[in-house]
Amino acid sequence: MKKLLHVLLAFGLLFSLGVTQEGKVSAEGSKQVFRIGVDVIPGLLDPVLTVNDTESSVIKGMFEGLVRLNENGQAVPGIAKSWKISGGGKTYTFSLRTSAKWSNGQPVRAADFEYAWKRALSPQSYNSMAFKMYMIAGAENYHNGKQKDASKVGIKALNDHTLQVTLTAPNYTFLQMLAENIYLPLNAAAVKANTGWATSAKTIVTNGPFRLTAWDANKVVLTKNDGYYAAKEIPFSEVQFLKPAAGQPSNAEAYLNGRLDWIGSGENTRIDYYDLITAEKYTFPYASLYYYQFNINEAPFNNVKIRKALAMAVDREGLPFGTPAYGDVAPTIHGAKQTFRSEIKDSRYFREDVKAAQKLLQEGLKEEGLTSLPEFNIIVNAEQGHELIASIIVSGWKENLGIKANVEVQAWNELLDNRHSQSYTVARAGWRADYNDPATFLEYFTTWSADNDSGWSNKQYDNYIVQARQKQDPAERMSLYAKAEKLLIDDMVILPLYYYVADVLKKPNVHNVYVDFDGSIAFTRGYLK
Repeated sequence: MKKLLHVLLAFGLLFSLGVTQEGKVSAEGSKQVFRIGVDVIPGLLDPVLTVNDTESSVIKGMFEGLVRLNENGQAVPGIAKSWKISGGGKTYTFSLRTSAKWSNGQPVRAADFEYAWKRALSPQSYNSMAFKMYMIAGAENYHNGKQKDASKVGIKALNDHTLQVTLTAPNYTFLQMLAENIYLPLNAAAVKANTGWATSAKTIVTNGPFRLTAWDANKVVLTKNDGYYAAKEIPFSEVQFLKPAAGQPSNAEAYLNGRLDWIGSGENTRIDYYDLITAEKYTFPYASLYYYQFNINEAPFNNVKIRKALAMAVDREGLPFGTPAYGDVAPTIHGAKQTFRSEIKDSRYFREDVKAAQKLLQEGLKEEGLTSLPEFNIIVNAEQGHELIASIIVSGWKENLGIKANVEVQAWNELLDNRHSQSYTVARAGWRADYNDPATFLEYFTTWSADNDSGWSNKQYDNYIVQARQKQDPAERMSLYAKAEKLLIDDMVILPLYYYVADVLKKPNVHNVYVDFDGSIAFTRGYLK
């Protein structure tokens, strides 16, 4: 079938398959209808409980927080028209737009933010994302049940249009964090009136650019919200998330037949026929890193030269996924003026160099009193091609360094347990950004991080991160992040392999729609032309 399609394409005969050459414009007159093919339809649309890219994409179209992120990843005014920072960088006072309304016609009030945030922090919420709010004074203790009084949390509606937030310490990633789903407001009356409010289009009350007008097992339909304060900035009249029903054509076939305008996202949706329509194929980097981590407390991998040798002997271009990584912070994470990765090239940390790797390996072995590297295992989990990646790397190490390693496939929970207990030599790992700032990657390796299962702790590294939190000037903050990242990679705590990318097919008439830093589809300011 694929060979036949190649031939048909070469002779311009795809019309016989019902595919238009240009891709059908899905605008009817002045209507702008944007159709996205997805593999899953959300079962719940509670911003606090978002679990996948499709849910996040839908929620970001339906709700808006105090700020939103523009196409450059910068926090710009959203429901908050302005804000002031005082108290030595710890107090934020937000002035809300008086024109902002809920889809039921009620005004969006500061109390809606206070209610939503404290609901997310409630010990009864069982919210795994609550840590994103721990920079707020009293938030962690309230979430953990140590502080019972919600009024002690640093979130307070001073009046209908003024929200004051107090942090435990100056933290200039806070504004970026405010664009996250967990910081979205909720209409308290709607939530309290129906425990199933987030499961039906009839009960969800929203405040964003789009309203939820249809939702079933195979589709979500968002319609432009004419009551949105910036409705003039929203060209799409309707956005549809469509999942093929049983027995119906796949997303790829629907796209080829002109019934979809976009397929693909950060979830690595499988898309066939990419090679048939390369003019409509786009690769969007997003903020995730795939890497191996060493047990740096186990000889001989406590020797940094041995770790560096292994890192320098991997052919990253030969890996079947992503783009080569030599650092920790993934592309699309914002820097001072551009992306952090554009401003701080990861190639300055190290490069692939087989001869240098061979020399380092011999020096490291000599320091450890060894003549050869003992055979060891890489532990990986079974899903998503991890065994394939590991086999490619192991083969390269054998060819370039003459060492023997094996691939051990484990269940995901077993792998996590072994990492946390340091019961491994080399382990697969990965990290995906929680917010758009380098700290989302770098804080992982701090001494105080609950996620840090690397066994590595460095006071200077911790100090860089603490200093960066408190710097208001973006250039100064990025400089400190760069120093921290260099220290992490110089110690080769991790072996970075690749940054994730999202492969997407989109019609030529689709503009200003892209995969956001977190893998969700950013479409609110998109248009068809």
